[in-house]
Amino acid sequence: MEAAQTTNWLLVAIGLVTLALTIVVPLIAYLNSVANKTRSELSDHKTHVAETYATKNDVKDLGDRMESQMKSGFQNLKDFLLSHKTTNN
Repeated sequence: MEAAQTTNWLLVAIGLVTLALTIVVPLIAYLNSVANKTRSELSDHKTHVAETYATKNDVKDLGDRMESQMKSGFQNLKDFLLSHKTTNN
């Protein structure tokens, strides 16, 4: 009787392990494929950003050019206003 009960519990344990593996193995395979897809999409995104967006130095150069143009524009406006003021007086 004792051997039959042990055998039954062993069969139950094997059944539970088989059931768990039936769920776990496909889940691991799915998560692995999702991770690989995400890695691929991230790589594509990095390439897109590198090709499309400005670098830090590009933005700095643009800022420097804008600042120079603004200084020149303000100086021209100041000169114009001063010359207009002297002409009216």
